[in-house]
Amino acid sequence: MDTVKTLTNYFNAGYPCLSINTQEEIRAQGDVVNAARQANKTIYTWSATEGVIELATGAEQDGTKEFIPACEFFTNKEVKDSVFILRDIHLYPFQDPNHNRSLRDLITDAPRRGCCTVLIQPDFTPPETVKSMVTKISYTLPDNDTLRRIAESTVKTAAENGKKVKPASDEVIKALSGLSTIEAENALALSLIETGEFNAEVIYREKVTAINKDEKTLKLIDPDPRGLAAIGGLENFKAWIQKRKIAYSENAKAYGLPAPKGVLLTGIPGCGKSLAATAIGTALGIPTLRLDIGALFGGIVGTTETNLREALKLAEALAPCVVWVDEVEKALAGSRGSGDNTGISQRLFGDLLTWMQERKRPVFLIMTANQVNLLDPAFLRKGRFDEIFFVDLPHAIEREQIAKVILKKHSRDAKDFDLAAIATATKDFSGSEIECVIEEALFSSFDENERPLETKDILAAAATTIPQAKMSADSISAIRAWGADKAKPASRSPEQEPQQQQTGRKLKF
Repeated sequence: MDTVKTLTNYFNAGYPCLSINTQEEIRAQGDVVNAARQANKTIYTWSATEGVIELATGAEQDGTKEFIPACEFFTNKEVKDSVFILRDIHLYPFQDPNHNRSLRDLITDAPRRGCCTVLIQPDFTPPETVKSMVTKISYTLPDNDTLRRIAESTVKTAAENGKKVKPASDEVIKALSGLSTIEAENALALSLIETGEFNAEVIYREKVTAINKDEKTLKLIDPDPRGLAAIGGLENFKAWIQKRKIAYSENAKAYGLPAPKGVLLTGIPGCGKSLAATAIGTALGIPTLRLDIGALFGGIVGTTETNLREALKLAEALAPCVVWVDEVEKALAGSRGSGDNTGISQRLFGDLLTWMQERKRPVFLIMTANQVNLLDPAFLRKGRFDEIFFVDLPHAIEREQIAKVILKKHSRDAKDFDLAAIATATKDFSGSEIECVIEEALFSSFDENERPLETKDILAAAATTIPQAKMSADSISAIRAWGADKAKPASRSPEQEPQQQQTGRKLKF
């Protein structure tokens, strides 16, 4: 059901008060006005600068610019069968008894005379005295049909100014998706100024600019052009991701293919979970945002939850996109009722679960966790994620692949090295530990008159490195025990790996 129809039904049903939290005041008021007319209601508007105005006649009511006199006008018994649109209510302190009582009297009295109060503002939480009487309206972003009408209006305006512009393509409409009407109008106008046409790249850039306004909680990750090629091993996970790429096409939408929800990557620290998270966006062809849950926490009660909601709204505005939350078990450590006397973690956890279940836009959520046992079981319930992958210590073939990727990263040709020997020397090493070994070998060879890096340097560095699998054997064993039967392995077993020819050079020492 569309917003106008919903509002009309509420007016006809005699709801006392509706609240719409949105930055799109003009669009929201337009919907309320259309609905009020369909319900045969007289329409009054109020703002702190204009006071009370009867919309049909334009008649202004003197002395009603302040909130309390405006409420006194609306509670006048002669005002019947009306809709009162209040636009600046969020600016007033409802801890003040006079403001609180005026709002309460207005909302309580309105239904007796066939009236309804509609509050439109960027953000407003009703005081407890009226909370049960206020119905919150979920005001969604404009759909593709609305965005296309905005583009058509822009084309018409351009024609009136003597400029011929081609209609917006499906690609442009897709780029506009997630923007408010004002943001869409601005992006289209800027595109015309810069390129003389509707350009999807310009529009996408403006969406990224909107995200970067809130770098405190959300950060746009620079894409790794290598994509999944940056990951050594994890073949099951990479194959799963490649299959999801098609879900973002128009054909997939027409077929009825659902947008992927996301994945939880858990397992041994340093084995590629974060690397995989940063590579997914490139593989899927959509931007990646990192959500810093730690930065959400604020000192004022309710600030944390508001910060989360705003961050998720921004993420949905950039959809389709990837949202990455790293080490989620640390961020939500208090969600199981321990270590958080204020209950913030539980509320944050609840809000996050609700969004995961109800989000409407294609946001692919990837979360990483080292100690998944610290997470609330509700978080792992089927349907929260499309899949839970366990990332184990790399086996021999994967260690060769990892060494090859790291050597290439440091401008070395893997054919000049004995990868099998490196894999043998790094048994029980994580991917990050293998990288540290190769970097240590680089320092050693550079220190010896900048001679070329050789396999023996890597083997020597490996021999002096104690991997975490030995230093923290008990904790690693516990993590592996959990992943053995509670998650899908991210890697193929050595037996499943195709037989590979030796890619490195066999050397004798």
